[in-house]
Amino acid sequence: MNRLLHSSLAAVAVGAALSASAFAADPAGYVDFGKFSAAAGREFVEVNLQSGLLKFAAKVAATEEPEAAELLRNISHVRVNVIGMDDSNRVSTVERIEKIRADLEKQGWEKIVTVREGDGKGGDDVAVYMKSKGEDAIEGIVVTVIQDRGEAVLVNVVGDIRAEQLAKLGEHLDVHPLRKLKLKRKQDAEEAT
Repeated sequence: MNRLLHSSLAAVAVGAALSASAFAADPAGYVDFGKFSAAAGREFVEVNLQSGLLKFAAKVAATEEPEAAELLRNISHVRVNVIGMDDSNRVSTVERIEKIRADLEKQGWEKIVTVREGDGKGGDDVAVYMKSKGEDAIEGIVVTVIQDRGEAVLVNVVGDIRAEQLAKLGEHLDVHPLRKLKLKRKQDAEEAT
């Protein structure tokens, strides 16, 4: 009996150590959204891209889109969830997204975008969070969207994302908000001196 108790305790200790090391292995900008339930007959998409596939995409893009390739090389994980909602999963999905948002704020993520359309009874609800790494890099971005038309979207991009890379990509692809990152960083540096 005593040997069985010691073996059980040892197994629990090993399991806890493995769980802790697996948790510690998650990159700083990674957010575990958990599992969502699909509504019958509604769209349900889950994309989970790891480092290997992203590095491969960077190699493929290198000849045609060098700025995009440079950015892809620094991304270690991309997760996208699209959940179609109806009466069977709407409440649980919205509650989960609200909990994710609250947890991000408690963990020190910076809310950089908030959009709420309508009068609170309808319209889209968007929140975007960023986890910085110093002044020049982003470790993670999380986008959460609850659409009035019955769909929720969550995105988590993890890596060592540099503002100047986003700015270059914005210039190349003519995405105005990304182009302004470069100007904003220059203005911030000039104001600091």
